[in-house]
Amino acid sequence: MIIFGCKKNIAAINTDTVIDNSINNGIVSFGVVGRQQVIKLSTGDHTYPVSQALLWIPHRYNKSDKKKFPRFPLIFNLYGQGQCGTDLNLMLQDSTMSAYIAKGFNATAVNPVDGKTYSFFVCSPQCPVSWGWSEPQVKYMIEQLKNKLPIDTSRIYITGFSSGGWGLWSCITDDDLARQFAAVIPISSASADHPDKITNVDKYGIACLNICGDQDAFYKNAVNYTNIINSNKPPIPATLNTLKGVGHSAWIYAYDNDWKNINGLNIYEWMLQYKKP
Repeated sequence: MIIFGCKKNIAAINTDTVIDNSINNGIVSFGVVGRQQVIKLSTGDHTYPVSQALLWIPHRYNKSDKKKFPRFPLIFNLYGQGQCGTDLNLMLQDSTMSAYIAKGFNATAVNPVDGKTYSFFVCSPQCPVSWGWSEPQVKYMIEQLKNKLPIDTSRIYITGFSSGGWGLWSCITDDDLARQFAAVIPISSASADHPDKITNVDKYGIACLNICGDQDAFYKNAVNYTNIINSNKPPIPATLNTLKGVGHSAWIYAYDNDWKNINGLNIYEWMLQYKKP
């Protein structure tokens, strides 16, 4: 089991939106919200040892035949302050990836490199307190997902918007965690605590797509961080996708699979181009 008792009394999930389900391999489902399984992941944090999360499971995931399991890419999402708390319905607001899945997006995309269609596991953990999860908790949670689900470890991707972008940059400061990512997508990202460590993107050959509106208060950071990554001529140059006239809301475009603003690709197609050796 991967569930610990939580020291904080987290409010019960609204049962009107939950249907009982189960996932094998040791992960327990507490129902369904927005077409996604409700799970709990240990965080390794003594104050808040459990994160409830929404988990999208590919339709091709066949629980009855483990020997024929394909392995699926993983997208790990870190959302902003508006999604923090204990009400999972907050995760379906503000045009998050979870919201698009709830509306019918099946988390699939065609890889422009090989022309094949890929299905993703999508995990979106909810932090019970404002600001969000960062490197120590993310590392702990991803390890559990890798141990319990048929994840293609060469295709682990992380996105984060607003305060979740701060969390994404914190993940880059940890060498063991950073080297696991094939690609990172910070969106309207809040300031990093250690901008000097952003060079790990270059060091570990991570593809980086930085999406930000030019009217966002954090836009200068997006420019600076992209330049920091590219200062040493990395094997995969970081890309800054500037949204003209857009403020602190770039994620409402980025997570939409119909938004093909990266050389004709959406973010799901873009990330599939990259995998770890």
